[in-house]
Amino acid sequence: MPTEKSAELRKMQRIATAAVAVAFAVLISTLFMPDVVWVGYLRAFSEAAVIGGLADWFAVTALFRHPLGLPIPHTRILPRGKNRIARSLSHFVVSNFLSREVVERELTKMDLSARGAEWITTKADELSARATKYLPRFLNALDDEDITRFLETQFIDRIRNIPIAPVAGKLIELLTSGDKHERIVDDLLALSGESMAENRDMLTNLIRKEIPMPDSFSVPGIPISLPMGSVKDKLAGLIAEEAMKRILRTIGEVRENPDHEIRIRIQERIARLAADLKESPDMLLRGEEIKQEFLANPNVSTYAARIWTEIKNAIEEDAARPDGQIRQQIANGLRRAAAQVSGDEAIREKFNTGIRVTVLHIISDNTPQVSRIIEETVARWDGAELAHKLELEVGRDLQFVRLNGTLVGGLLGVMLHFVTSLF
Repeated sequence: MPTEKSAELRKMQRIATAAVAVAFAVLISTLFMPDVVWVGYLRAFSEAAVIGGLADWFAVTALFRHPLGLPIPHTRILPRGKNRIARSLSHFVVSNFLSREVVERELTKMDLSARGAEWITTKADELSARATKYLPRFLNALDDEDITRFLETQFIDRIRNIPIAPVAGKLIELLTSGDKHERIVDDLLALSGESMAENRDMLTNLIRKEIPMPDSFSVPGIPISLPMGSVKDKLAGLIAEEAMKRILRTIGEVRENPDHEIRIRIQERIARLAADLKESPDMLLRGEEIKQEFLANPNVSTYAARIWTEIKNAIEEDAARPDGQIRQQIANGLRRAAAQVSGDEAIREKFNTGIRVTVLHIISDNTPQVSRIIEETVARWDGAELAHKLELEVGRDLQFVRLNGTLVGGLLGVMLHFVTSLF
């Protein structure tokens, strides 16, 4: 199927050929005209136009093939000079487009980091969407067993080598440093109050069991048994309610008074616990026993696998949502980075320098390969194929050369006829 370029080429070839044919027809017609002045000029124009058109047709055709199929010397220039053209083309490209001076000059004109930052800002949402699109594929491509073993090595094996008690002591100290201990005590008191309220029924049952009263009462000698269960339940409820009120009232007083005795005792116990965890041999031993019991649990061996599965599922679910946190975090991170680069000239200059150095190194290291690729690619082409490719690219413009040759030849013929008529 003819391409657009080949159709345009054939169209221009027909126009250029038609111009020569018209000039030749005019020349023939002048042979049958009377010998007057203007006919002489017309004959001179048509003669020179035919000669100029044919000469340029020969020159253009000789670039790509033998004119009329005749093996005239120095014709079919492009197919015969294919290897030389390949060398010349590779040298031309490397010398004029890939030389260090040219590349460095052009890169110096560009603020590539600013352009990159602007592009990233504009495309942040699109880039984050693409990243989250491929993130699940990347996770699924990973070997779950390898990831599980890695997690076991990085976490579970490290836990075996960490003394738990001192770490717990340091953690408590960190959490209670400064005025943080006040907030922790407040949280503990609030949690205690909530726990008491949530477990009111359990407290009532415990009190009921401790009340020294039988569930039934009978009077000796009288065949009547009095049920005491309801009384016992009522009494237990009253005691539990009163105890609850007093406990909650005390908790409220402790929370409101920073110097309350109970608050001070709690703080002292927390500080003592942190010190014991760090220094007490008994605490150290007990911590190791608890750690070993934990690690000996069969479920621990599958803990890493569960962690990885949960992480992967969470990432996949989040990545599937258009408003997912991962997508938003990536987009926001890209925008922040781009804004920082755009607003800091020193950072931009460092990036630009790094880009220039990197690009120049890459080009310098690969220029011989680029030259070889161009030369080998052109050299591998069939001569006729090369001629055809080049003719499609420049053949249309060369037909204008034929047209111009026809017209300019005719005008020169008129000028020569005028000069000769003067003598």
